Amino acid sequence: MSTTTAKTFDLSRKDASEILKVSTRTLDRYIKSKKVSSKSIAGRIMLDREEITSKKKTRKHRKVKKSQVQSQVKSTPLPETKKEVFEINAALDQAAKAEEKVYKKLYDEMKVEVRTFQQRLEGANYRVGQLESEVKASVPLLDHQKVLTAAKKEKHNNKVLYILLGVILLLQPLWLLLAYL
Repeated sequence: MSTTTAKTFDLSRKDASEILKVSTRTLDRYIKSKKVSSKSIAGRIMLDREEITSKKKTRKHRKVKKSQVQSQVKSTPLPETKKEVFEINAALDQAAKAEEKVYKKLYDEMKVEVRTFQQRLEGANYRVGQLESEVKASVPLLDHQKVLTAAKKEKHNNKVLYILLGVILLLQPLWLLLAYL
């Protein structure tokens, strides 16, 4: 028969992070990955104090102990002759030069890549400028065509009115003659 204790969520994230000696961001990662259970109470995330204290006891620290470093230093043999020192320095210089070559190669590759991206961007900007000028030129042209068609319709309407007016004026003497007869 197992006895399960009810969890009491009474610890804030800040307090829990201080107990575990981690940042609140790391604690949030623990919560997200379900390493630590949490509960939202009144809009605040609360944690179980017993669970956090047990995590503190089982948590593995990444810090290296001073005794481990001292034992590594003691186990590394010191060079005894100038020749050994010279060989070590030469090896370090070669490693530094090799590392420098790698970084230079990476730098050159990135420089070429940036240059190609920059050229592509400049080409795209140039094309955008061309398209903008085409749009600017085409929109007023459409408006101008609307104005021209409206002017043509107006001229046509004016011609019809003038013709009707002329017909009426020509027929007026006939009406007068017909009215007196």
